Amino acid sequence: MSLMLKMLFNAIGPKTFNKFAEKCQNPNETQENLLKYIISQNRKTKYGKEHGFAKICTFADFQSEVPISTYEDLSPYIERALNGEPEQLTKQSPVFFATTSGTTGKPKYIPVTPNGKSLKSQLLRAWFAKLFMDHPGIFNDKVLSVVSPEVESYAPSGIPCGAESGHGYRSMPKASTSSYSCPYEVYAIKDYETKYYVLLRIAASHSITFIYSVNPSTVLLLAQRLGQYSEDIIRDVRDGTISKKYPVSQQLEKLLKHNLRPNPQRAHFLEKAASKDVGALLPKHVWPNLAAIGCWKGGSVGMYVSKFDQYYPEGTPVRDCGYYASEHRGSVPISDDDSSGVLAIPTNVYEFFPVSEDRKPEPTDLLRPHQLKKGEQYYIYVTTAAGLYRYDMNDIIEVTDFYQKTPMLRFVQKGKGFVSFTGEKLSEAQVIAAIQKALTSYSGNYEFIAAVGEMGDVAPRYAFLTEFETSLKDDEAKSLAHCIEKELSLLNIEYEGKRKSKRLEPLVLRIVLHGEFDRYRKQAVEGGKNDGQFKILKLTKDQNFAKSFRTGKEFCG
Repeated sequence: MSLMLKMLFNAIGPKTFNKFAEKCQNPNETQENLLKYIISQNRKTKYGKEHGFAKICTFADFQSEVPISTYEDLSPYIERALNGEPEQLTKQSPVFFATTSGTTGKPKYIPVTPNGKSLKSQLLRAWFAKLFMDHPGIFNDKVLSVVSPEVESYAPSGIPCGAESGHGYRSMPKASTSSYSCPYEVYAIKDYETKYYVLLRIAASHSITFIYSVNPSTVLLLAQRLGQYSEDIIRDVRDGTISKKYPVSQQLEKLLKHNLRPNPQRAHFLEKAASKDVGALLPKHVWPNLAAIGCWKGGSVGMYVSKFDQYYPEGTPVRDCGYYASEHRGSVPISDDDSSGVLAIPTNVYEFFPVSEDRKPEPTDLLRPHQLKKGEQYYIYVTTAAGLYRYDMNDIIEVTDFYQKTPMLRFVQKGKGFVSFTGEKLSEAQVIAAIQKALTSYSGNYEFIAAVGEMGDVAPRYAFLTEFETSLKDDEAKSLAHCIEKELSLLNIEYEGKRKSKRLEPLVLRIVLHGEFDRYRKQAVEGGKNDGQFKILKLTKDQNFAKSFRTGKEFCG
């Protein structure tokens, strides 16, 4: 089926990308036409009636009538849609709700409609088309991908809620999914070690020519696990089995029967591959014909990509997946050079506000794509066909160039108060809530300083820097670290998931020496900081900030 997919992209790939490129020649016209379509489709919705959609004829009308929104602003409409009430944000009823972590413990539910899916699919096809034009070998053999389970829960109305990556995979044409090394049911395995073992056991029996996973930490995890599982994988490929160390249900084993045929010849190949690296399987030896990897390359996750050559064929092209979130797919990278991508103007309506302004924007202050300047950083606001209107992403992007007349951008970081290494999107509010809950019995005995995102021994982690008035016993400190870990997992479902999959290491409680907070404050004020407005950071990934404090013991959560 990879051959069929290759023939398909040979036939329609250039046309698909050229259609996207044509839209980029006149971004104003493209954006205005899209806005008119979204407004006309949704005039009679509850949101449309309450915000004057019937009066909107121009972009200026849109900015005057429709306020800038956050999830909290839209949540009443989303709640009613979850309960099955029609025409809340969109004329089309949602067919799915993508779940993502909010700033509190309650997840956000992002509506997915047929129109929204269609537009987003067009964008993904454009990305694949350009990638195939540059690297036609990606579909020579199988594709290895990792997606999250589609359904995590159901809304009161019965609509499924879960990971959009799983939903997108389940929605792909059969010609596409049959090119993947594993069926969807493998991604739905709940035990993480079992899921990765089965995924890699099946993938090792194939030649893989393309790997796709938006988060590069997952790409690295695949390589590391492949080495750990080497002996079991080789034996299982030879015998056509799944090791009893990683039990699967009889139903799944029966479903996977055609993926588990004995293959002594492939097992012999794997044995020779393992002998090249002290008995451990490495992707560079197992999949020497890998043509490309698709994943994020920028933001706080770029450090993973720099490690790829240790595991994968040296010089394997890596194409950024683009600026991408549950709320929208925002760009189409067109080269392997960096993490920049062309703004997704045919799919979503975009507005921006300069980071340099350092103030809250008024609704009419937001800029349109043609008003952006190369080298400048902006907050980004999105309007989608699925019912987000002038939605504040709390993301910072930088304009790196222009393609045709459309801006190219890269993701810089979450806006104020967020840190994210593997998609956990930890917020300052969550950190504060966790520390307050965990330190209830230590009230008055501590000077909480900050949670600092940093690289641990093999994966990122969060170090909680805390100064105590009186020293804690070691067992008290260990208990406190475990308690903070527990509270963070309760507050942030994505943090919990990344911890279970070992893409995040356990947090550490790092004891700051007595008097350091006072010294830091004094130093800051003497350096010109306003004493009355002095605020200590609660969450950061700034390593220089962390180095500002002398510390003693640390305790693992």
